[in-house]
Amino acid sequence: MTAAAPRSEKSGWTVYCSEVAADVLESVPPPVKDDLIDFLCDLARHGGPAVDAGLPPPGRPLDGVGVHYTHTAPGTAACIEYLVLADIKEFYVADLVWAG
Repeated sequence: MTAAAPRSEKSGWTVYCSEVAADVLESVPPPVKDDLIDFLCDLARHGGPAVDAGLPPPGRPLDGVGVHYTHTAPGTAACIEYLVLADIKEFYVADLVWAG
């Protein structure tokens, strides 16, 4: 009998976009799309450790419990609404609006 391989744990925060947000992301011009992808990666890179430390993530809260936020992407005329899913270390982007 062989031992099962150890289960690997997720080591960082991720960003998952809803179909609506992904459609908007795919529809913007390539330079804006690249900037928005960088923005979302920065959300995971910097917002996740903030949440882990008991601090709020970037943006403005839309609820009183620290789960629903809105945040504007600098220099892109875009805004996201996202949920903090701390138990699975994920930011769920529910909506993305681009005013370009």
